Amino acid sequence: MGGAAPPDDSWKGNLSVPYNVGPGFVEGSSKRKVKMHVHSLNKVMRIYNVIGTLRGAIETDRYVILGGHRDSWVFGGIDPQSGAAVVHEVVRSFGNLKRKGWRPRRTIIFASWDAEEFGLLGSTEWAEQNVKLLQERAVAYINADSSVEGNYTLRVDCTPLMYSLVYNLTKEIPSPDEGFEGRSLYESWLKKNPWKNVPWINKLGSGNDFEVFFQRLGIASGRARYTKNWKVDKFSSYPVYHSVYETYEIVKQFYDPTFKNHQAVAQVRGGLVFELADSLVLPFNCQDYAEALKSYARVIYNMTQKHPTELAAYSVSLEPLLSAVKNFSEAANDFHRRLQLLDTRNPLAVRSCNDQLMFLERAFIDPLGLPGTPFYRHVIFAPNRHNKYAGVSFPGIYDALFDIGSRADQREAWREVKRQISIAAYTVQAAAGTLREPA
Repeated sequence: MGGAAPPDDSWKGNLSVPYNVGPGFVEGSSKRKVKMHVHSLNKVMRIYNVIGTLRGAIETDRYVILGGHRDSWVFGGIDPQSGAAVVHEVVRSFGNLKRKGWRPRRTIIFASWDAEEFGLLGSTEWAEQNVKLLQERAVAYINADSSVEGNYTLRVDCTPLMYSLVYNLTKEIPSPDEGFEGRSLYESWLKKNPWKNVPWINKLGSGNDFEVFFQRLGIASGRARYTKNWKVDKFSSYPVYHSVYETYEIVKQFYDPTFKNHQAVAQVRGGLVFELADSLVLPFNCQDYAEALKSYARVIYNMTQKHPTELAAYSVSLEPLLSAVKNFSEAANDFHRRLQLLDTRNPLAVRSCNDQLMFLERAFIDPLGLPGTPFYRHVIFAPNRHNKYAGVSFPGIYDALFDIGSRADQREAWREVKRQISIAAYTVQAAAGTLREPA
């Protein structure tokens, strides 16, 4: 190929070619032709989801869902079967508890999705079919795709509601990492991927089965897996991703010979399901959400400060959003103050409190959706338009500001920024209202 050289050495292989990225071809190669034989079958096929239910003992109408897909490109030794194996192990463990007479407080739904690789079809169709039940009854969704994409440390992507739950849970799980014998998973995770004084947790983006639950329905969601050292291995995924070389043998020989990382991931995923399904009070933390909103608002504020002239010329202010975030923080603090005083012997009081926690994520859903992407309805989180696998915060404002200087109609561009600020401020303020003491 011709064109520009690759941006860095991670794009280069070991062949004696320049690895240019195009467009076009080098001189002498422009007239070459390549003949391809494609043997794909283009026909309509029936897909199958497999759903198992462990009925709750008390709150049978509250659902905690553990789901992952089982379809794959080629053999799928990592994606998805390393995740499917963990789901099977978690199901087996809960089955053993049930045989001993135990039942969770809330109902647990185990799901094996089909056709994820064809556009998240299995999970999306199931969620659409059961949308009314899920909107009213779903507590949380835990995704269980690939368990390993490397063997360096834990990686977690989740709603801020689950931050404290994840941190507390990983403190109880032994670390599988070499050099951390006798220490917790939290300790090795913190050492290898720190952020301030806690381990780093990613925003939820897209490209997996949690999308419909989180981005469209506003169901608190999370996922966990073992990952690589992103500071060293800067390529976007593991090298054999979706290839014929993604086999059980490569997992056994290179990624996780002892399967201790798989075990740790199973303990995290299973532990999340257990705590969400069996805790008297849902282990969600609204104060963590408040702190996250403050951080996200600061990012947006810093973006706007690059355009002081336009802010003044078009009367754009972030004050409504900053005020709403402040009000949300106060409401979250007051909610947790009341939570400390909750009479746990009063089932109606507990139910009311849990409903406020469960429906908080729903409060961030805009039924009209984000501009140009009506199925992405979460006002706080959405996939990055420029990298669907990654997540961005306050996506409506972020996308309106992105590359705004190149827009032909500046007045209309900044009018859209003002509109997105208004939507975000209203949504955060409304979410704060859901946390206040019921009248």
